[in-house]
Amino acid sequence: MEEEDSIFADDVEMIDDATVLEEDYTPSEILCRDDSLGELTDISKPIYKGRPPQNAFLYGDTGVGKTAVTKYLRNRLINDLGEKNSNLSNTDQLKLNDIWINCENFTTAGHTTSSYQVAVGIVNWLRESGNRITGTGYAPQDVYDIMYSELDSLSGTVLIILDEVDKIGEDDTLLYELPRSRDIGYLEDVRVGVIGISNNYTFRRNLSPKVKDSLCETEIKFSPYDATELADILHNRAEQALYDGTYADGIINLVSALAYQEASGSARRAIRLLRGSAEIAEGEGVTQIQKEHVRQANEKIEYGNIVESIAEQDDEKLYILKSLAHLALVEKTPARTRTVHQTYCRVVRAYNEDSGNEPLTRRGMFNHLSKLVMFGFVNTIDRNAGAAGGQWSEHGFSDDIGPSKIKEAIEANGLEWKQISTRGVS
Repeated sequence: MEEEDSIFADDVEMIDDATVLEEDYTPSEILCRDDSLGELTDISKPIYKGRPPQNAFLYGDTGVGKTAVTKYLRNRLINDLGEKNSNLSNTDQLKLNDIWINCENFTTAGHTTSSYQVAVGIVNWLRESGNRITGTGYAPQDVYDIMYSELDSLSGTVLIILDEVDKIGEDDTLLYELPRSRDIGYLEDVRVGVIGISNNYTFRRNLSPKVKDSLCETEIKFSPYDATELADILHNRAEQALYDGTYADGIINLVSALAYQEASGSARRAIRLLRGSAEIAEGEGVTQIQKEHVRQANEKIEYGNIVESIAEQDDEKLYILKSLAHLALVEKTPARTRTVHQTYCRVVRAYNEDSGNEPLTRRGMFNHLSKLVMFGFVNTIDRNAGAAGGQWSEHGFSDDIGPSKIKEAIEANGLEWKQISTRGVS
């Protein structure tokens, strides 16, 4: 019997190796980052030579190669140490343990994390499943004691990489202690080197002097890629990921130009755009990526970025956006502040029936609403009807925002989209 075609199959396949276009892919060659690669190599040399490790702080915009360069050198260091140790006796071999923590994985509902939570993450990285600790129920000092005990049970050098380190915010206890842990007597048998990676320039500037002295032993700035560099990176990825003849040089140049223009030279954005363009072309059954596929993929990415930005807001701002969404669905926007507040109160109570959390006052809600205006999610119009009619403000979504995006963002945070009645609000 002839096999029935799957609904998931396309008539044309353009992507030969999709892993090359994944965000977590570590290339075998780093392009267009010779200076940064050289600086980080110099920082890593003491580990290879069995000397005390150095600490480093890497900063720059999203998608400029910070994580890729660090992963590449981490892998090279592990591999080269393995080859070196193969020629040494057991007693002379150099031991390296690496710990990679993404601090964003420990954010709370308020989108912040802490040294305590990252310390829990380090402990659980080192422990087997079934012997891990929870993020609650321990005093902070107890968690730090457990962490240092686990680290000191290792040998040689421990390289701790803290990606998205700016998520730690103001609680910088760990950033001060870890790089100095041997000097201040917390560790005896191992040496620790720390690499902090951040997209946030403000975080770096606001670090306390004692943390800067500990963590920022060497600072490496990653500048945005220019359009030519993005094209070089994309050509390299396309050669590995896509089948021959499925793209032209002009398409690569268009993708790189859009990523440079709209995402400040982000290679991550450029690679996502290339993959999205190929997938759209596959779906249409054509044999080569066209300009319209790139533009469609770019619009799709923009939509996803907006949803992600909405989902990153704190609970109060999400409640306000949800209130505006329900008002917009029944054509009650732009809405006066009192109308938004009445709907907001219904939303808050619907999502906090068990906890008993109460809505903010109108003034408190308005402070969050003003932030949403500043972020570009909401438009506010000030009305003035003169001495007889008075003054008031009306609020509605900006052009790029709508109820469907708010719904996706709410659900992206693991919350149910609850129906809220706007009947009776005025």
